[in-house]
Amino acid sequence: MFKLKVKVLAFAEAKQDYIELGKERLCTMLPEFANQFQFVDDNADILFVLSGGSEQAAKQMAEEGKFYIILSNELDNSNAAAFEIKAWMNREGICSKLLTNPEEMKSYLTSYFEVATAIESLKGKQLGLIGNVSDWLIASKVEKNILASKLGIKLRQIDWKSLCSFEDAQVNEEFLTKFEYKNEVEKENASKIYNILNDCVLEEKLDAITVECFPLVRQKAVTACLALSLFNDQQIPAGCEGDLASIVGMMFAKAVSGSIPWMANVARISKESTLFAHCTIGKNLLSDCKVTTHFETGLGTAIQGMYRYNDITVFRMNSSLTKAFITTGQVLDRPQYATACRTQIEVKLTDNAVDTLKENPLGNHHLILQGNQTEKLKLACSLIGVELV
Repeated sequence: MFKLKVKVLAFAEAKQDYIELGKERLCTMLPEFANQFQFVDDNADILFVLSGGSEQAAKQMAEEGKFYIILSNELDNSNAAAFEIKAWMNREGICSKLLTNPEEMKSYLTSYFEVATAIESLKGKQLGLIGNVSDWLIASKVEKNILASKLGIKLRQIDWKSLCSFEDAQVNEEFLTKFEYKNEVEKENASKIYNILNDCVLEEKLDAITVECFPLVRQKAVTACLALSLFNDQQIPAGCEGDLASIVGMMFAKAVSGSIPWMANVARISKESTLFAHCTIGKNLLSDCKVTTHFETGLGTAIQGMYRYNDITVFRMNSSLTKAFITTGQVLDRPQYATACRTQIEVKLTDNAVDTLKENPLGNHHLILQGNQTEKLKLACSLIGVELV
């Protein structure tokens, strides 16, 4: 079970008996979390300021790039020391949250425990990059070592040539029942791609995949759009174009929010509305859909549907996993323009969000989550040292 690592801070001459009293005091203040506290001497996430004179202890143990929860109370000059510690952390650029009474502590720690547990669940997950990051995604490649150190996710790059060939792949009869399409040959071809990828997921024990899909289109005139849509419905995050920044964001968002977002292009943007569009959305996010051809090529198969939700959150991390864009939006329309990828939503964003997207974008693809997920995502980002733009 995930534990809340707590360091009790006191004045330099404090005896162990006083530290033990501090542990008891904290557990009395927050009995709901008593079994989840793990009292430590270093590498703490929570600093319980027991008394005045604990400022230097906090300064000595604080690490740049970490996020700290500072807990204090009205006894023994605890609040006085906590305010000084918080001010110093702010000055030094160390992210922290100061909580001074049990009610706000309980509320915040409930959310913190949920989000921190979600982030912890990503450790050891295996992400498969099938092929390469597409050439045009010059701002979206995440390095393997950054992914491992930041989130504990293991990246596996897998050559298309190591998988079953399209010619040898079998038709998946169950897949055929998931989609209605008049062109049975194209639907069968899509099911073969699903089988190829699904065998890879099972054999390599992958938890998520992103696929360099255009070689399929160029060489075999088939697409992976339906296969990726079905994976997302099956709660396996699946992205296209080998976009590592997006698939990592999808895994992150799924852990934090409980659902897999839709990866979409920014197709048009203005203060009036922003058009998001793409072809691989999971059917569970749609109220109505049909299978059509892939947008850029007019080949293969893709999903065109009516996005189910009106209130959304837009999310994107950069390739170094140091910055994130998060905003809410309101879906205005679900058009079917011939000039953009098949599934489309027209969204009203705030003027500030539009300005940020245009002046300081973190990349093209953005993730669309249903509902308002901003608080959870912001907290999750702060826990891993990701700055909001």
